[in-house]
Amino acid sequence: MSEPTAGDELAGRYEIREQLGRGGFGVVWAATDTDTGQSVALKHPNYDGNAPDDLVDKYFERERDVLEDIRDAGGHPNIMGYYRTERGFGMPVLVIEAIDGEELGTVVKNDDPIADDDEVREIGIGICDALSFLHDHDLIYRDLKPDNIMINGTRNPKIIDFTTAKGFVPERGGAEFTTESAASSAAGESNADSTVPGEFKPPELNQGSEQRQGPWSDVYSIGKILCYLKVGWVPDDDGVAPSDFGIETAPYMDEIIRLSTQHDTVDRYPNASVLKRSLEKRDATMPAQASVHWLGRDERWTISPGDTIGRVTPDGPRPSIMLEDDRHKALSAVHCRFDTDEEGNWRVIDTSLNGTYISKHDEQEWHLLLSEAGQERQRRHGESVPDDLEASTSLEGGDTIALVSPSYPERFYFQFDHQPVE
Repeated sequence: MSEPTAGDELAGRYEIREQLGRGGFGVVWAATDTDTGQSVALKHPNYDGNAPDDLVDKYFERERDVLEDIRDAGGHPNIMGYYRTERGFGMPVLVIEAIDGEELGTVVKNDDPIADDDEVREIGIGICDALSFLHDHDLIYRDLKPDNIMINGTRNPKIIDFTTAKGFVPERGGAEFTTESAASSAAGESNADSTVPGEFKPPELNQGSEQRQGPWSDVYSIGKILCYLKVGWVPDDDGVAPSDFGIETAPYMDEIIRLSTQHDTVDRYPNASVLKRSLEKRDATMPAQASVHWLGRDERWTISPGDTIGRVTPDGPRPSIMLEDDRHKALSAVHCRFDTDEEGNWRVIDTSLNGTYISKHDEQEWHLLLSEAGQERQRRHGESVPDDLEASTSLEGGDTIALVSPSYPERFYFQFDHQPVE
C-alpha cells in the first residue's frame, strides 16, 4: 500500500494532478477523468495520520455507505456528489465531485464576517436544504462546521465529508462521537490546522450527555454557523445571538440563531426543515406542535414537523418515536413521518414497505397510504397497486393512524394540543 503522487493513474482512467488536502481520516486529490475530460476529486484513507488503521477503515467505509445512500436517493445540489469507489494503490478510493470554491471558514477568515442578513439567510437556507434532505432520509450529519462546507463564487453552499454521518441515534450521547469528532476532517479535505474554532458541536454529542441525538443536533450546528457568519467567531454559550456581541442584525435573524443554539434540545427547532422555513419566512416563531396517543396504552408523545414513528432496529435508522415489534416485524424502521405545509396544516407521509392507514374520526373507514418503495415492492410480488394510491394525506384532530393495518396493535390518536410559541 502506497499513496499516489501527481501524474499517477487510477483504474486506467483517472489522472491525478495534485493533492488538495489531508485530514484525520482521508486524503483528497484533484484528478481528471480521461474518459470524459471531467474534473473529479479522489479520496482515499489516511493511514499516516494519528488514528489507528482499523478506525480509519471504519469511518471511510461509513462515508462510502452514506454517500451511496445519498446518491441512490437522488442526490442533492447542496451535497457533494459521489460517483463510485475504485481500488488502487492497495486501498479503496472514492471518486467524488470536484467542488469549485473555498471552505466557509476560509471565506470568513479572508473576507471578514458577512454583515448582510440576506446573504447570511441565503447561505443558511442552502445549508438547511441539504440537511433537510439528510433528515428526510433518516441521517444526521453530526459534525457540521464551516470547514465541512464549501462556498462557490455565488455563495452557494455544498456539504462535504460524511465520515461522522449516520442514522438517527436513540442512545444518549457517548464516547464514540467524541472520538470521531476529534479526528474528523473535511472531504475537500481540511488541512491539519482548522480555520475556525471547534465550538459547533451540540452539547448532547459530548461524552456523558443526558440528551438524545437527532436532527435537532444539526440545527444547533447550523445556528452556530449562522452566528459565525455574522460575528466572525463562535461563542460557546447557551442561546447565542449576534446582537449579544454588538453586531447589528435583523431581529428575526437574531432570534432564529438564539433559538437554534439552545443547549436544551427541546428548546430548539426540531429539524432543519423547520429552521429553513423560519429563514424563508423571516419569522423565528416556533412551529405548531401536536400529539399522538397510543390507543389502548397510557403513552402519548408530543410531535413536531419532521418527527417519525418506526421500529427499533439494531443498526438501521432510528425514528423519533421508537416501537418494539419483535414478533411480527412488519413495522419499518422509519414507518411514517409527520410534517406541516406552508399554511401550517399537518400531514402524515408513509415511508414504509407495508403501509399506513388513516381513519377520519370514526375508525369505520380506512384510507391506505403507501410509499413509492412499498408500491414497488407490491408490484414485484405480483400484487395490484391502485393508480390513485398516495403516500401522504392531510391530518385533522381526532384522526386515527394505524401502522401496517387497522388490526395491528400500533394505532395512534392524533390531536392538536400544542400551539406555536409566540
